[in-house]
Amino acid sequence: MKWLFRFKVFLLTCLALNIYNGIKVLNFVRHFMPAFNSYVFWPLHFILCYLFVLVMLLRLGFIKPLRWFCMYSLPFYTYFFLFQFSLDVLMRLSGLLFSFMQISPVTATGASLCLATLAIIYGTFNARQIKTVHYDLQLKKQGRDMRLALVSDMHIGAIVGHKWVRDITDAINKAKPDIIIMAGDIFDNSIDAIKNPELMLSELKRMEADIGIFACPGNHDVDRASLEEKSSTERISSFLEKAGIKLLQDEAKLIADSFYVIGRKDTRPIGIGQKHERKTAGELTENLDKNKPIIFMDHQPIDFPKIEEAGADLILSGHTHKGQFFPANIATKRIFKKAGAVHYGLWKGKTAQGLVTSGAAVWGPVFRILSNSEVAILDIKFT
Repeated sequence: MKWLFRFKVFLLTCLALNIYNGIKVLNFVRHFMPAFNSYVFWPLHFILCYLFVLVMLLRLGFIKPLRWFCMYSLPFYTYFFLFQFSLDVLMRLSGLLFSFMQISPVTATGASLCLATLAIIYGTFNARQIKTVHYDLQLKKQGRDMRLALVSDMHIGAIVGHKWVRDITDAINKAKPDIIIMAGDIFDNSIDAIKNPELMLSELKRMEADIGIFACPGNHDVDRASLEEKSSTERISSFLEKAGIKLLQDEAKLIADSFYVIGRKDTRPIGIGQKHERKTAGELTENLDKNKPIIFMDHQPIDFPKIEEAGADLILSGHTHKGQFFPANIATKRIFKKAGAVHYGLWKGKTAQGLVTSGAAVWGPVFRILSNSEVAILDIKFT
């Protein structure tokens, strides 16, 4: 029941932070409106703080302005707290050390509100910029040197449209890869959420790679029209096939009699409940020629040591978004290190190497701070 204790701690921490933020905002408002009633403020404040939960429970996500407000409320309140708390500490230190450097509480709160707003603006702009990161890898197997493009977490759907995918495709094609790997979460729960499927299909078809394009499913690569319907991957697989992308679900494919590409099912796909139905890493590699290089796709980087034991040479993952925005990246770093992998960048085992990308798009708010939307380019040499 350790998870239940942690969940309770998380809820109590959120409550404490929201009360702290509320006190600061109420004092700020009362500076300009002394008669402002706290009985009006506090219910309104907590509704705004937990609006995301209410929208989920009441299924009001179809109201677009409400959905967007909910997505940005979490990072806004987070950064308001960080700036306000930092200024409170600074005020106390300056009061003790330098009596002439006093900042009024009203000024500190006003500055925190402005800084949080600027953080939202910057994070929104940064999320839409597709970066390209390069890695040089050596695999201790015989094979033909190649350039591999790794992309994950595109979350194509209601938020990520064809223009975003166009920028991703342009970044991939500019690098001229030999092979493209999509490490899961290509879609965001529903094919029906894509506004213009034909236009999206044409953008995916523009991706160029001589060897081919291969993908594995992520936890969001499920397809359902409503919460009541059981999720599946049938239409997703068909959609990708039309774009020339091969979705490997617990499958291994031998490429040009030279190397293997393995795509693994996700451990916790939303709405499918196949946590115990996917094959183990050992089952996926047991009948393969281990003298040939094995490239292993697994969306969530939680099984790297076992995949290495199974004979994989290169493990490619996504899922983490590198936390997407600070301070969430502190949590993801700890979680995936504990799982025996990393939350971002290169992982080196005894015989295998792994790479976790921060993803090419976003989930939830269109917002990134201290992480980027990226395409990873791997120049692989075989020795």
